[in-house]
Amino acid sequence: MITILCNYCVGETAALDGASSLVRFAPERNAKIFMSTQVVDEARHLEVFLHLLADLGVEDAEGEIERRANPALHEFRGELLNLVDVGDWPAAVFAQNVVLETLEYTVFRFHADNSDPTTSEVLRGVIADERRHSGFGENHLGRWLTAHPNGRDHLRRVRAQLDPLVVGVFEGALADLDIPRSDRPPLANDYADAIDRLGLT
Repeated sequence: MITILCNYCVGETAALDGASSLVRFAPERNAKIFMSTQVVDEARHLEVFLHLLADLGVEDAEGEIERRANPALHEFRGELLNLVDVGDWPAAVFAQNVVLETLEYTVFRFHADNSDPTTSEVLRGVIADERRHSGFGENHLGRWLTAHPNGRDHLRRVRAQLDPLVVGVFEGALADLDIPRSDRPPLANDYADAIDRLGLT
C-alpha cells in the first residue's frame, strides 16, 4: 500500500506542477480558469495521499516516494514537464489531461473497487475530479484540432513517445495492487477510447 500511494503522489505532483505552470500560458481565459481549479484539485489529492502515508507510519514521505515510485512514472513526469517548459500547450494538455488523467482514472477506479472502505471513499472523491480533468482535455483539444487539423500529426508523435511509459506505469500500478494478469482491466477501455475520440490513432 505504501508503494501504491508513493506512485499516486508522483502522478499527482506531476499534474500539480503541470497545471500550475499551464495557468501562465493558457490561450484563453476559460482555460486559465480551469487550470487554476485543477491546481487546487491536484494539491488536495496530493495532501490526502500524503496523509494516508503518514497514517501507515511513513515518516519520510519524500524518501519513500523517491525509493519506491515506478521509474516509468518519474520519466513520464519529466516528459510532461518538458512539454510545459517549452510552452507546447496542446501537447502538454494532451499528456496531462488526456494521458495521465485517463491512466489515473482507470487505476483509481479499479483500486476503489478492490480496497478497504476508507481508501475506497478517498479514491472515489479523487476519481470525480479526474473525470472532470480528462473531460476538459478531450473537449478542449477536440476544439483545438478542429481549428488546427494539422496538429494531429504533432499529437500523434507525442503519443508515440508517451505510449511505452503509459503501458509501463499501468502494468506497474496493477502489479503493485497484486492483481493477477488474468483479472487486470485493459487500459484500452479508457485510454484507447480517448485516443480514438480525438482521432489520434
